[in-house]
Amino acid sequence: GKEVIQDEDYGITVTAKDNTEKIRPVQVRQELKHTETCSPKEITAVRSVVASLAWVARQVRPTLSYRVSRLQTVAGKATGKDVKETNEALQYALDTSTEGIYFKPGAFTWENMVIGTIADASFANDKVLIGDDYEGDRSQQGYINVLCEPDIINAQEAVIHPISWSSTTIVRACRSTLVAETFSMIKGTKAGTRLRAAVVDCMGKLDLKNWEESAAKVMGHVWFTDCDSLYEHLVSGKMNPIENKRLRIDMMALRQQIWERGGERTGTVDHSCGDYPRWIDTSTMLADPLTKAMKSDRLDACLKTGVFDMKP
Repeated sequence: GKEVIQDEDYGITVTAKDNTEKIRPVQVRQELKHTETCSPKEITAVRSVVASLAWVARQVRPTLSYRVSRLQTVAGKATGKDVKETNEALQYALDTSTEGIYFKPGAFTWENMVIGTIADASFANDKVLIGDDYEGDRSQQGYINVLCEPDIINAQEAVIHPISWSSTTIVRACRSTLVAETFSMIKGTKAGTRLRAAVVDCMGKLDLKNWEESAAKVMGHVWFTDCDSLYEHLVSGKMNPIENKRLRIDMMALRQQIWERGGERTGTVDHSCGDYPRWIDTSTMLADPLTKAMKSDRLDACLKTGVFDMKP
């Protein structure tokens, strides 16, 4: 279902042009009002279009992920307005059907690459369907897992290979931006940890009985956040006071990955292996378009060139 093209310099472009252009818009009655609930037939058509867009988004189009996530939330009780948004999302996908992911060659090797997790969240901007009613003020999380060059912890530009990404509503209601950002980082780093273990297993260096620690010894994992308060909590030598107990436990679990090696607390963060955070400016956050409706110029440029520009 995808087109894979390799250039003479070994760079690879992956698209899903044909599959995208096979999707047809939802046909609706002219008299359907924005606030009116769709008929069962129309709801089925909405579900079909959204499911098709979800496949394209998961495979090669991270920029569609937030739109798809939002439409999946409302598809079961779609209104005329939701149908319009579905067709608009489809039209955007059709207009940009030739876009996909470019994997730039030569920047890092199988032996020296590291895993990167780029995680972000929006605070209380979304709604979820609970029973027959919508509840607002829910937060959205998004992350992108990538393979990247080892000096990305300090670089202003770095080549990355996007491997997986996600945009979902945070199930638990968040009381602050820090809570939402922490949940997003937990979800993203869990996926990154599994991805690192898979790569280390391919290298033949994974101890299945102690897979997390053995993978961490072989390959680094850098976490990107634009939340300054989250970053300060993670890099502080001591656990900063947090009044909310649930948030405090979540933060301790993240810090444990950074500051402990072999069950022992370390005094420094080793950038050659294990996990380590990096703060980046909000204007450079690639996962931002996975958390809210916005222009995705920075992410689009990265997907076309394979270069992550971290200059504000």
